Amino acid sequence: MEQTDRPDIVFYARQLYNGGVDRVVFNLAEEFLARGIHPVILVDLDNPWSPFRNLIPEGVTYEVLDAKGPIARVTKLRAYLRRTRPQAVMCTGFGFPNLVAILVRWIAGFHFRLMLTEHCFPSVDLDEARPWQSRYWFFRLAHLFYPRADTIVAVSKGTALDLAKVIDIDPGTITCIYNPIVSDGLIESGQAPVDHPWFRDPDVPIVMGVGRLEHQKDFGTLITAFAKVRKQMRCRLIILGDGSERPMLTDLVNRLGLSEDVSMPGFAPNPHAYTAKASLFVLSSRFESLANVVIEAMALGTPVIATDCPSGPAEALDHGRFGKLVNVEDPDMLADAMLDVLNKRPAPVPTSWLEQFTTRVSANRYLELLTPAPGC
Repeated sequence: MEQTDRPDIVFYARQLYNGGVDRVVFNLAEEFLARGIHPVILVDLDNPWSPFRNLIPEGVTYEVLDAKGPIARVTKLRAYLRRTRPQAVMCTGFGFPNLVAILVRWIAGFHFRLMLTEHCFPSVDLDEARPWQSRYWFFRLAHLFYPRADTIVAVSKGTALDLAKVIDIDPGTITCIYNPIVSDGLIESGQAPVDHPWFRDPDVPIVMGVGRLEHQKDFGTLITAFAKVRKQMRCRLIILGDGSERPMLTDLVNRLGLSEDVSMPGFAPNPHAYTAKASLFVLSSRFESLANVVIEAMALGTPVIATDCPSGPAEALDHGRFGKLVNVEDPDMLADAMLDVLNKRPAPVPTSWLEQFTTRVSANRYLELLTPAPGC
């Protein structure tokens, strides 16, 4: 691993994954770079299977520590930071890498700003943790370690309250900054052509879902609701993404007789082009910190229905003002909402509401905390 230029801000995580956090990091890094700030994405391990690995913005440095255990993480992160001397480090994941970053700052031998960010809904992990699992002990250690960071940021107000409760710290010490989603680049990507035959038939409305095919996203409820809608009107459903529940969801589609009307083509590097051309976007999740895809759909002018799950979708939609909210795991309520929207398209979301989700506003707020003026 070679490093030639001194980074200003380091985004640190265990690895690249397959979700919204990676897009958030890329959006912020791109915005920082446009402002003359040198960002580096630093990971413990390279994940060659992450579809986001090939989507790192041009000009943004990607570094791999090749650190496979706690000792290696501490020693290699310390060595990297001492050599490059960044102004700030922003931890973009959840779990032990954050504790490693706090420990490394104690022993780094120089000062840098340290920010921890929360993009998940930690109480879900806590509820499932058992004493023989490392994550069970993480929350107890986080109570001691997290307050030693310069700043803690959560991507929604609900996530901030949840994190404070789970690790038992003062919620007033956590800042809420909404994700950097809306930009000229998003709108441009929405205008790109889509290589899917269903978009060639403007008379048949298309319902979109985007996300990992995992338990959290609950695409089973969306497919079940779509089956009810399909009995009353001609329409189609496209779900972008991949994951462990693909076989189960494929079986559900076949059992409901929907194989001609449901398409699951997998991961798409540019899902925005699909969303922008759809008649309706549906988020069926059991929990979300913010739900980036909901914000993207609003910005692209596509009507949105989302579950009123903890806790981000309600915040993004202003508690139902800019999109319908339905109960979690309620296919009947979801089907009724889908029929309402497909039969009567709502007005576009005003730009005044979307402004808070722009890359410009988000980057400004992050930089206020990462690079405060002297004396602040």
